[in-house]
Amino acid sequence: MLHRVDRLVGVLLAVASWALVSPPVHAEEVRTFEFTYACKISDVTEGAKHVDLWMPVPSDCQGQTVGNVTIVRPSGGQIGVDPAYGNRIFHKRFDSPRTTDPALGDELVFRVKRREVIVDAAKSLAAVKFSQPNEELAVYLAPNSLIPVDGRVADIARRLALQQNKPIATAHTVYDYLLETMTYNWRAKGAGRGDVLWACDSRTGDCTDYHSTFIAMCRATGIPADHQFGFPLPTDRNEGKLFHFHCWARFWAGEAGWIPVDISEVDKHPELRQYNFGSLRVNQLKLSHGRDVTLVPPQKGPPINIFVFPYVEVDGRPHDGVKWTASFRDIADLEARR
Repeated sequence: MLHRVDRLVGVLLAVASWALVSPPVHAEEVRTFEFTYACKISDVTEGAKHVDLWMPVPSDCQGQTVGNVTIVRPSGGQIGVDPAYGNRIFHKRFDSPRTTDPALGDELVFRVKRREVIVDAAKSLAAVKFSQPNEELAVYLAPNSLIPVDGRVADIARRLALQQNKPIATAHTVYDYLLETMTYNWRAKGAGRGDVLWACDSRTGDCTDYHSTFIAMCRATGIPADHQFGFPLPTDRNEGKLFHFHCWARFWAGEAGWIPVDISEVDKHPELRQYNFGSLRVNQLKLSHGRDVTLVPPQKGPPINIFVFPYVEVDGRPHDGVKWTASFRDIADLEARR
């Protein structure tokens, strides 16, 4: 990918100069909103016995607190937790479904508080103490179907001289390297799957491709890294529909804990280059994380590459006849109208 490493010297000089710049001091931002996620299922074959629906349910995490979850159509369904990543997952089974049934689907409503995340250690490129990851972090070191950690990925990591015992400096080197070698293009044929080897060949892609490659290089160096998925909320309005998901990554830096990065947004907004390493804006709703997700109860089909949209099986077979809608409304605006 990721062409010649000759440019690395320039990248490292940029790192050194950045470390001398103090992050801006400002008040922590907070945003509280109501998020509605709904789906309708269509084109179910006549005579089908079962339709199974799974939907991601947001959880508390770094910078995010989730209030009560309302199931708008309360006839059945339950929320479980996947054992690998701890994602909350809503599941409902429809028996003897009729494709004309308007209730074939569901609608979930969440109240979410987001706080801006700023990790000071990342801003100063601190040399933090790094101990060997424990068993709970093993899943964030292992390869995924589209995120290899050997072969070409390991070769690039070696050429960049990445070091496990310097997690923040190493992650920052990868961050700058991707910004110098990739070009954002979500329309590129093959983009959006988070296929690292494809990204290595094309040197382009969308947020999934950037962050999959970042994760692969961190893991190849022995630094746990994770993929996070959700929706970006508009900053210029207080309510409305959401049409596109977004993803970012995080890496584990020992005593500094988890540190977020959002690389692809910098290619679109270069002014965020300093901010997006070690920070996460207040308008990022996280729905799920991890790759190759096994749902709860387990689906019959293969692991889910990216679990951010509703997933449906009809009699144990993946089903494409699903339409989803997502919307939000800021709580202050919502309560002002009541």
